[in-house]
Amino acid sequence: MLNTQVTSKQSPSVPTIKDVAKAAGCSTATVSRALATPEKVSDATRERVNQAIAQVGYAPNIAARNLRRAESKTIVALLPDISNPFFSEIISGMEDVAHQAGYQILIGDCEHDPARAEAYFRLLSTNQADGIVLLTSEIPKTLIKQADGQADGQADFPLVMACEFFSDIDLPLIAIDNHQASCQAIDYLVSLGHQRIATLTGPAGNPICLERLRGYRDTLSVHGLIDQVCVAEGDFSFRSGFQQGLALLDNAQRPTAIFCHSDEMAVGVLKAARQLDITVPGQLSVVGFDNIGLSEYCDPELTTISQPRNEIGQQAMQSLLHLLRGERVIRRQTLSSHLIVRKSTGRVSG
Repeated sequence: MLNTQVTSKQSPSVPTIKDVAKAAGCSTATVSRALATPEKVSDATRERVNQAIAQVGYAPNIAARNLRRAESKTIVALLPDISNPFFSEIISGMEDVAHQAGYQILIGDCEHDPARAEAYFRLLSTNQADGIVLLTSEIPKTLIKQADGQADGQADFPLVMACEFFSDIDLPLIAIDNHQASCQAIDYLVSLGHQRIATLTGPAGNPICLERLRGYRDTLSVHGLIDQVCVAEGDFSFRSGFQQGLALLDNAQRPTAIFCHSDEMAVGVLKAARQLDITVPGQLSVVGFDNIGLSEYCDPELTTISQPRNEIGQQAMQSLLHLLRGERVIRRQTLSSHLIVRKSTGRVSG
């Protein structure tokens, strides 16, 4: 009897653009730019990419490459909620840089609905937009990975994040140090004699809120007040600030200070205090976050953490333009924030 043995050979994996980037020592965006618009990269970079292509045996998708040759000169700014005034100065900063470079800004409002983001991401693959600045993390991660080439190593569209971020996806980011900013706010309240300090966060799971909450807890712990932790969850809006403010203040053990993760929520807390006849700052101190225009004109004027929103927008757009030209960018740019003390905070009475 003839014994036959069948052996199977595993097909070698097809080289991807990520393999080329690794061999060339550059980003996938640079490889894409060298293939699609070689005139936009240096001769040395182009030669390095070509050598890496030959080394790994990469076969570019010619059809996809040709599609990317034409530029729309349009950048999408993807927002979670266009009604939030926090974003206006960021968009203004983006517009300043984009206009000088010959680009226009298309504002995409996701309305806190991840499914709406998909339509704006389709503008990339259909060549109706050249890149996206993400001002929200409420987006399906599959979209990010596909656009950034992390899913199959083929797609590669410029993406930059501003303010918000993903804890497990590495995209260029321009933001403040939310942990440090929160620590500064709580340190200030403790210096005024406050011990029962509550915090009103944004949506649970939001990375920036987690960082601010960590700063709140860490600072209370440093001051021996960890047993005084009091956390309520909002959604950054006036309404949630008012509703959660009523819940926090309408009890015998109410806090003497509330640190809010947005100015809108802080203004909502101020309204709740007025409704309950609680004086600010006599009986309650309130601190916001962002320094939107309203914070200086509400009554009382709001103590808040100021973010350099115009600069965030400018830097985000500059980073995206660098990616479009196939240039390296700083992966994380941390800008300075600072506490602005106004009339909504004071020393503990009695």
